[in-house]
Amino acid sequence: MTSPTELDGLSLGQLFSQGQLILTELEDSSLSSIDPVYQAQVAKGFQMLSRADDLVSKLAIFSDNEILDDINTNDLKFLLIPAYLGNLTLKINSPDRRSVLDKSRDYLQKFLSACQDHALVQKQDLSLMEQLQHKAPNVAASQQRDQKIARFKRERAVKQHIAQLRQQLDAVGNKEDEDRDVDDMEREWVEALIELEILKALENWHAIEQEMVMVKEMEAMKEMREKTGRDTSVDSREAPQTSRANWGKDKPMLSKEGRPLQPFVIMNKREQLKSQVFGYGHNLPTMTIDEYLEQEMERGNIIQGGGEEPEKPVIDDNDYDAQDAETMKKREWDEFVEANPRGAGNRGNKG
Repeated sequence: MTSPTELDGLSLGQLFSQGQLILTELEDSSLSSIDPVYQAQVAKGFQMLSRADDLVSKLAIFSDNEILDDINTNDLKFLLIPAYLGNLTLKINSPDRRSVLDKSRDYLQKFLSACQDHALVQKQDLSLMEQLQHKAPNVAASQQRDQKIARFKRERAVKQHIAQLRQQLDAVGNKEDEDRDVDDMEREWVEALIELEILKALENWHAIEQEMVMVKEMEAMKEMREKTGRDTSVDSREAPQTSRANWGKDKPMLSKEGRPLQPFVIMNKREQLKSQVFGYGHNLPTMTIDEYLEQEMERGNIIQGGGEEPEKPVIDDNDYDAQDAETMKKREWDEFVEANPRGAGNRGNKG
């Protein structure tokens, strides 16, 4: 970072040129935006351009009542200082992103306002400025897309024009017989630079408004998370821990007045069927087999007993009726086996 003493020794033109060069190098740099070397260059460029901006204000170079033709070419380029400061501010790596966005937007608005005072803002750009100033939400998405495409095409054309003018200026040099043409080309070149920065400023302003919405939402979520965290820690010390799966099952659904005491979902028949289709294809078990058998045993649905099979009674040799009955039983079994040999019922799937 440049010391204040070194800055005091630089003129307004030198501060502007060096700050402009640093910004160009940063835009073409391959370093990450969080790299310390990159951030050091951002701070150095911001320091130089901030000092240049202070000098412009002290010297009162620009006046609101002054028309564009009254401003000489050498001073006209200093209108770009707030735009460059806005671009550098967006490159600052800071945990307070909201402050960075606010500061950058202030610089961009200052630049656009000065350009508007000197009739440098085109009609289509003025309409977008009004939309951004009033945060108009009624702009259709298709219209925003068309405006963005038109600005992109203009920006590309302006960059080509700037490159051509710069090439011509470098080729002409300082020939005395072409001093008037060089001054005209240089003024046209500065005005093209201003037009390019107007397009960039509008695009950056629009991006800032979009990012600011996300930043505010993240801040609100963080604040809510902190509050919820404190409430949870207090509740955990005062109330016993309960199972999340059984939460609310021991409480009534509605109060006596009919007000809901806990959240619930009302489902129609279609939603019930949908939950069955996209859910499990069967009812999941709610108890083990041992628990089920114990429950059935308590209900008396299981017959207890068993043991060894009782011995077959011995037939008395003098009991002829019993012997005849046993003989007839064996004979009937033998006749059944002969009439129904093993495998006779299996037709081999032949019908």
